[in-house]
Amino acid sequence: MGSLTKAAEEGPSAAVDWSDEAVIYVNGVRRVLPDGLAHLTLLQYLRDIGLRGTKLGCGEGGCGACTVMVSCYDQTTKKSQHYAINACLAPLYSLEGMHIITVEGIGDRQRGLHPVQERLAKAHGSQCGFCTPGFVMSMYALLRSSKHPPTEEQIEDSLAGNLCRCTGYRPIIDAFRVFAKTDDSLYTASPSENANGQAICPSTGKPCSCRNETDVNANESSTLSSVKVYLPCSYNEIDGNSYSEKELIFPPELQLRKFMPLKLNGFNGIRWYRPLKLEQLLYLRSCYPDAKLIIGNSEVGVETKFKNAQYKVMISVTHVPELHTLKVEEHGLHIGSAVRLAQLQKFLKNVIAERGSHETSSCHAILRQLKWFAGTQIRNVASVGGNICTASPISDLNPLWMATGANFQIIDVNNNVRTTAAKDFFLGYRKVDLKADEILLSVILPWTRPYEYVKEFKQAHRREDDIALVNAGMRMHITEAEGNWIVSDVSIVYGGVAVVPLTAAKTEKFLVGKKLDDGLLDETFNLLKEDIPLAENAPGGMVEFRSSLTLSFFFKFFLYVTHEMNIKGLRKVGLDAANMSAIQSYTRPVSIGTQGYESVGQGTAVGQPMVHMSAMLQVTGEAEYVDDTPTPPNNLHAALVLSKKAHARILSIDDSVAKCSPGFAGVFLSKDVPGSNHIGPIIHDEEVFASDVVTCVGQIIGIVVADTHDNAKAAANKVNIEYSELPAILSISEAVKAGSFHPNTTRCLSNGDVEQCFASNTCDKIIEGEIRVGGQEHFYMEPQCTFVWPVDSGNEIHMISSTQAPQKHQKYVANALGLPLSKVVCKTKRIGGGFGGKETRSAIFAAAASVASYCLRRPVKIVLDRDVDMITTGQRHSFLGKYKSWSVLFSIRKMCTLYQISESVGKYALQISQAILLLEVLVVHKAC
Repeated sequence: MGSLTKAAEEGPSAAVDWSDEAVIYVNGVRRVLPDGLAHLTLLQYLRDIGLRGTKLGCGEGGCGACTVMVSCYDQTTKKSQHYAINACLAPLYSLEGMHIITVEGIGDRQRGLHPVQERLAKAHGSQCGFCTPGFVMSMYALLRSSKHPPTEEQIEDSLAGNLCRCTGYRPIIDAFRVFAKTDDSLYTASPSENANGQAICPSTGKPCSCRNETDVNANESSTLSSVKVYLPCSYNEIDGNSYSEKELIFPPELQLRKFMPLKLNGFNGIRWYRPLKLEQLLYLRSCYPDAKLIIGNSEVGVETKFKNAQYKVMISVTHVPELHTLKVEEHGLHIGSAVRLAQLQKFLKNVIAERGSHETSSCHAILRQLKWFAGTQIRNVASVGGNICTASPISDLNPLWMATGANFQIIDVNNNVRTTAAKDFFLGYRKVDLKADEILLSVILPWTRPYEYVKEFKQAHRREDDIALVNAGMRMHITEAEGNWIVSDVSIVYGGVAVVPLTAAKTEKFLVGKKLDDGLLDETFNLLKEDIPLAENAPGGMVEFRSSLTLSFFFKFFLYVTHEMNIKGLRKVGLDAANMSAIQSYTRPVSIGTQGYESVGQGTAVGQPMVHMSAMLQVTGEAEYVDDTPTPPNNLHAALVLSKKAHARILSIDDSVAKCSPGFAGVFLSKDVPGSNHIGPIIHDEEVFASDVVTCVGQIIGIVVADTHDNAKAAANKVNIEYSELPAILSISEAVKAGSFHPNTTRCLSNGDVEQCFASNTCDKIIEGEIRVGGQEHFYMEPQCTFVWPVDSGNEIHMISSTQAPQKHQKYVANALGLPLSKVVCKTKRIGGGFGGKETRSAIFAAAASVASYCLRRPVKIVLDRDVDMITTGQRHSFLGKYKSWSVLFSIRKMCTLYQISESVGKYALQISQAILLLEVLVVHKAC
């Protein structure tokens, strides 16, 4: 890590008047952020000040439960901007000078619900409700940022970064569809009326106070004055919405506030800088060559949270104007490295509308690729340069930069600028051609030439907000020679097949100079197989499928170029219907769903589509989950010490370094359990803390408690465990081969003499084989969490748990502490999804936390990070089924089937696997 020298401190650039005053507005309230919070995210800060409607789901910007709206003032355009972000990734100080609006800020039950909130509640758009505030804020941000009512397509796109696990998306989309205006004439013409003279809303079809354009202008200040009127939010170029008692305007102080370069600090020696000029940034780079440059924090935030990366100096480049340039130049586009992806999308749309189509083929390709790049919240903050310099092997954009012939401008601390081709920039896994004293300044995207075509490709498990299995960027320039069209230049680059985007060099060399016809394909495919090899053990798996994608992408590109030539009349023979289907861009129609039911009144509520009792609490963020429960001042936070080996004997556990960690309060192992260390829902064959042998990765060995969640995690990571590895069984097939079964679990269900049937030689056909069903993560939105506290000097233990089985929590904790069941109380108000994952598997975390609480006589809260949750809880069971069946010809009734089912318990304990296996046997028997 670089450091400021005395000479550097006395230099002219060091004389910058760095400020440590950070001001933000939260829901209209001015807040001055003290120094020392550089380690916090916006989500942590909001929850610390009591705004707990914003939820922590995944912690990496993938679920949208933490969505909030951010407003900032653009000094260049003199307009305020409003957009949704993931609060779990946003560094707190990166929001300096901005206005943050959370779900609590737009409405509550006391002040009245905002139309977005009311619609979602009344349309049955929430069930567990954990994801609901995120959906509300994504929709609210879209309305505040739109000059005109959004289309249904825009509404669905704005929700692409939000996940719902239990409600389903139909009622959510139905709820928000009312805010879309699909036909201007319905609104500009006089509204229709019913028999009573009441206006009929063209969106809902119900009586309301819809007004014409004249009425809207005349009453602009009273927009959304009644929550019963579902009118689109009006738009104002300065504050983004006309003022009313229901809407928060952009604070005038922030509009007039002069930005200052910031220098702030955080826990454990973290330094946070925000320069305002390129000169200041380069100076900081010279002083701290190992510093991380931050814009959206979508990559660094994940590294620090889940990979325990430590960065002592972070430099926010969000306010350096030289990195935010977007220019249309003679030879192409000049794109600053700090330009956000959402900004780039808007810019490319304008360029495409203004320039000739032959110049913007690359712009079209990048724009199409950005549509499927992450979610809206990520695109609003992630930058072009950040994505490039992260050098992810599965980056969606890097293959396109290479294929289009883009160049990267790089500047060093002495203001020397050099240019390197994108194809030469990526050197290895997460390594790029940047020296310690250099930064990426901009990207130069050249115009395409006439008869030059660029196409993007991406294949993922799903279209929206998912990482690529394989992606690609391809470019081809063709020229006419002697009546034939010849390939004069070509570029083929794949991502997701190597540690860097891989160029098909042999294929490119072969294609140049060749006549563009169908005869090229076979030989090109053979060369592509040589250019893009995938080993059997390649990271990511699915080798055969991914290899086929590399050929499929080129085939589609060939058809795409052929079709473009057909459009221009350069080829006489067009594509047939089958080939045309291969090049059509994927378009998904607006989601439409219906639910049919018969409303039969039986009393006041039974049989009626009533809004459930918690709906209003959920849409306003007032519904309390376990992690939202207020905690006393002496509360401790827990983190687990987990096994890193699949099967090993524990030789030693050294916690001496952990005990020196800041905020450390205690570490507890198997020897510290007051009662029995053995637990289980049926058979007590599982340990609260592993004592001698670990039998899976993620098995709990101990628990560390500290004053904060981050301190507990840091201390737990410092516990050093030495193992002696033992042979491990990693699959059902290996277990069957080794005869590794739980004792007394074999069950046989028979009907007649099966073996005699097969030996009778009367069968006409025998079918046999096997079926494998993989395990599945339950993926509840709210992670496993429990809040435990001692009562009556430790003679009783009370807890609030996110569980589907409070009785099992009571049983496990009583057993671990040696207390009678009557002395253990477990309460469950609501849970943010369970799906079976919070039945038996949640209780062990309550037992672990209760040991610490009981021994220290202090409250303890344990909330698992998503990665810890997945690795410790196991999954829905995986199965291996073998079957052998015969039947008599023309007689389907005469059938005999022999089947054998083996099941993986996910972890090492029996749990309820025997009951699950018996259920599956009965299901298969009934089906046969």
